[in-house]
Amino acid sequence: MFFSTIFGGEPRYIRRIRAYLQEARMAALEHSIAAEHYQASAEMYTERARRLEEELMAYEGHKAAGGQVDTDIASEQAAFSYSRPSRVESPTSGLPSSPASVGIVRAA
Repeated sequence: MFFSTIFGGEPRYIRRIRAYLQEARMAALEHSIAAEHYQASAEMYTERARRLEEELMAYEGHKAAGGQVDTDIASEQAAFSYSRPSRVESPTSGLPSSPASVGIVRAA
C-alpha cells in the first residue's frame, strides 16, 4: 500500500493503458487529417479530369466539323467554361464507390 500512494495510486498497467489510449486518439486524429487531405486531392484531380475531357471534346467536335483547330482558342474556351464545384456535392461520377465513408475529427 505504501508504494501505491507514492506512485499515484494506480497500477502500472492502468497507466500504460492511459498512455496507449492517448496514443490511439492522436493516431486517429492524424489519420483523419490525412484522409481529409486525400479527399481534397481526389476532388481536385476529378475536377481536372472533367476540365480536360471538356477540352478534348471541344477539340474533337471542332475537328469533326471540318474546321482548322487552333489549340490556343480551344484551351481558352475550356478555361472560360470552367465553374468551381460546390463543396456540398461529391464528385464520384468517375470514381468507384467506396463502402466506408471518411469521418473528420476536429480537435477541440
